[in-house]
Amino acid sequence: MVRPWNALYPAGVPGEVEIPDLRLDEVFRRTVAEHGDRRALVFFDREFTYGELDVLIDRAAAGLQALGFGAGDRASVFMPNCPQLVIAYEAIWRCGGVVVPSNPLYTAAEFGHQAADAGSKIAVVLSPLYPQVAAAIAETPIEHVVVTNIKEYFKGPTKALFTLLRERRGGHRIELPDDDRTHEWADLMEYDVPTPHEGGDPQDPAVLMYTGGTTGIPKAAQLTHRNLVANATQLSAFVPDLVAGEEVVLTAVPLTHAYAISVGLNLSVANAFTQLLIPDPRDLNGLLAVIDRHRPTVFPAVPTLYGAIARHRHVRSGRYDVSSISYCISGAAPLPPDIHSEFTEVTGAQLVEGYGLSEASPVTHCNPLDGSGVVGTIGIPLPGTDARLVDEETESLPVAPGERGILCVAGPQVMSGYWNQPEETAATLRSDDAGVAWLHTGDVAVMDEDGRFRIVDRKKDMILGPGGFNVYPREVEDVLHAHPAVAAAGVIGMPPDSDKQRVKAFVVLREGVDVDETELIDHCRQRLARYKVPREIEYRDELPMTFVGKVLRRRLADDER
Repeated sequence: MVRPWNALYPAGVPGEVEIPDLRLDEVFRRTVAEHGDRRALVFFDREFTYGELDVLIDRAAAGLQALGFGAGDRASVFMPNCPQLVIAYEAIWRCGGVVVPSNPLYTAAEFGHQAADAGSKIAVVLSPLYPQVAAAIAETPIEHVVVTNIKEYFKGPTKALFTLLRERRGGHRIELPDDDRTHEWADLMEYDVPTPHEGGDPQDPAVLMYTGGTTGIPKAAQLTHRNLVANATQLSAFVPDLVAGEEVVLTAVPLTHAYAISVGLNLSVANAFTQLLIPDPRDLNGLLAVIDRHRPTVFPAVPTLYGAIARHRHVRSGRYDVSSISYCISGAAPLPPDIHSEFTEVTGAQLVEGYGLSEASPVTHCNPLDGSGVVGTIGIPLPGTDARLVDEETESLPVAPGERGILCVAGPQVMSGYWNQPEETAATLRSDDAGVAWLHTGDVAVMDEDGRFRIVDRKKDMILGPGGFNVYPREVEDVLHAHPAVAAAGVIGMPPDSDKQRVKAFVVLREGVDVDETELIDHCRQRLARYKVPREIEYRDELPMTFVGKVLRRRLADDER
């Protein structure tokens, strides 16, 4: 296949990359052997070297094995960014298991759905989130729950202050049931050396990453060890100026998101970078204090966070020094030009827009970080990645440069398929005559003559919610339909053409039934993460429908323009 974008690669960026034939746990062991004394994590006042982290991972893996966890088993991990999350991920992989990341904003119903669908055997959860697990566990196959406290690895003075001032108020101090199914993190860490996992293959699944995909129906992209190692390798090759063992990565995007797993965790481990773990990026003063003190050089994030930093008065005044930041890849949402210009002005960093999706581990495209990127585009495919555009109607006919079409990608980072969803897999992964599996993203793009890509229409009906989180209308509509007063529902993002949207629902009530808007919103709050809950509900006598009875969301959006 012709790759016109290869001519746009900066000096030192190869057109192809050799993917190490390693699993993620083997990549970690390799880094420990070569850079064991290098700082791996910084979390508040606690630092861990790769060697120290390796010992903790061994203990956690042995503890999981003592609970009956082994190769091929799935484990739900339900917590914000903290050392326990990293230890849990790496320990699960060391056992030959599969990580099921659960967004810490999820409700009990959302957590339970994922755990049940994945067949999770174990859940590892932060203490304030334990009530959601307890409420959902009866509907899941979970056999054991491991509960940890955020203060687990705080140093003495910080731990004492947290215990005194914030633990109970923040919901971190909870009573656990006295049973054989519930365990404290300390129980897991009583063990020493796990039984080595023999016979593992890089093609084994490593992560079940839940996504609405191109249809909005929640399902899990099976990301193999090879997929994730490949994406970390591609990213490393795409930014050749990064120095192994020296860079400091600010990981503020939740590590339950595919973007953070690859650009934060796996990129760091593969190159012996130091990660600064941020549990709550909404605490801007705390985030800026970390930047000022620990001097990160690499900062993958979402546009809203870059904008908030650029406009923060203490950044503008010089109280916080953010000049150490050199390389920033913006993902999860389009990067507005004003945020790009403001952030680069205050930091001097190279901020570029990239593109990806959970089904591709997730990064497929990025603008070069040598200053040659073009604002408003998603840049060019990563080394070893192919991309093409096909017609919107049949998704089978190629379109010429300058014409819009459905973006399709192929490469070693593309998932093996959806978990237990053969029909969805067949619809999304389609092989050509040469046997190449193309991932049909559902995004409409244009490629120029040089090979740069620009997204002109996002996945059908997807809402770009607050914080860069995607909201799929189908999921919200299903919750509304579950209310006995609702006859029909349609959900869109408002304003329709904005990159920062709120959820709006249009509802038709059952005949003779009346219900207050507040009741419907409360109904959603009990079943959906906060960012998915409609901010506004409009009642209508009828909704625009297709011939087969599907709500025409685009017509609803047109009405709001």
